[in-house]
Amino acid sequence: MIYRMRPSRSPICRRAALLITTALTVAGCCENPEDDGLEGSGGAPTSAGSGGSGTSGGDGGASSSSSASSSSGVSEGDGGAGSGLAPTHGGLVSIQDISIAGAPQAGHGLSVQVLFTAAKPPSYEESPGQPTGCKGWVHDAQDSPPPPLTDQGVITISGLAGGPIACRFQNGSYVCPTHDGSGQTSVTAGETGTAAYAVGGAMFSAADVGRTLRVDGAAVGGNNGAFPIVAVESSDVAIVVNPNATDEAFVASYTVLAGVGPVPGNPSDPIASGDEIVVGIEPGGSMAFTVPDLGPVAAGEAFALDEASLTLLGAVPLDGAPMTLGCGGQGESCGAAQGTIVRITSTDGDIQGASPFAMPPPADKQVEIQCIALGGDGSITVPAEAMQLLQEAHQATSITRIRTAFMREGVASATNTAPEPPNTVHALVGHGILGFTSP
Repeated sequence: MIYRMRPSRSPICRRAALLITTALTVAGCCENPEDDGLEGSGGAPTSAGSGGSGTSGGDGGASSSSSASSSSGVSEGDGGAGSGLAPTHGGLVSIQDISIAGAPQAGHGLSVQVLFTAAKPPSYEESPGQPTGCKGWVHDAQDSPPPPLTDQGVITISGLAGGPIACRFQNGSYVCPTHDGSGQTSVTAGETGTAAYAVGGAMFSAADVGRTLRVDGAAVGGNNGAFPIVAVESSDVAIVVNPNATDEAFVASYTVLAGVGPVPGNPSDPIASGDEIVVGIEPGGSMAFTVPDLGPVAAGEAFALDEASLTLLGAVPLDGAPMTLGCGGQGESCGAAQGTIVRITSTDGDIQGASPFAMPPPADKQVEIQCIALGGDGSITVPAEAMQLLQEAHQATSITRIRTAFMREGVASATNTAPEPPNTVHALVGHGILGFTSP
């Protein structure tokens, strides 16, 4: 599915380009507020609502597990502010329209990840000290785990077609509730895996299509959980994907969440043509960032991957050979963007019985690779040295799943000024495609 957007009108400055590389963790990896594998996020109709995740096998867009937070540290040479201090934290706000390769039934949808972690230098750098190229991190679950997510205050995102949203740190990760409450509720199961939730006083609106309804209070377990909203019939009736729904009346507490990820049958691009996105940080929590608003950011346009790249997204090789992904192949197209980013994350966690999109926390080893290209032809080659990190991890303890994201982005960055540590936060806005490999 391709969505057309206007080209960027705000070319990234040299300084911003030098900052892109530092905090790209799982940018745009479409995770839910509480799930690291898209379970319950609407990633596929059969898994919608399972476990009440919010994005990612229990992770939720930013994943409550440490696997979603790794490597967002600042790389050497990414200082700034002229303070002479070393950065202590890296930050990323990723705002994407995400789809899943090989799973058209999953649809597409807005994925918002807010990731703030302590700085951690990479294990491998293709171009040391440079913003572009590939970097890799190897984490050991026992001795050197990924740094956990941290609370850095309220994040506001304005300029989206559906209206502004605010994201807050809850239970170990950021979520973006748009409204919540409680009321007398009735569930009516449909015939196509959907269900009507009528919630007294809920005030649903058309802007909620593509968001997620999280419900608690039902006596029937299948009626509780987090479910993609596919239609709104009235201010108190939302149609959701929930194949396990059963007719029932009860008093429910509910929350509508934005940015949880793909929604089956989503009719519109959540990052609409002409949108200019501004990200604000209201300092709080650990107070590692005191930066001005980022943006406005012109989003990276939609694109279509070439056939070879689509295949690789679902079959990442583990032989240590270089891998090229791109959107410039014959018959395909790259929309305008400031940069192209590839993000690869592995896990050796147990996936038995899990969703095909689940990314459980690592049992032993985890590898993360990020590659960045500014301008160019929309392709990235992950070098052999980076791919060998995956090969070696697989030889040490078998990798069970690899998640790969290919993204076309608009970018804005901001760094603390002296006397604060020169911590940098990045905003990425655009479109991405995810692939999952189960070796």
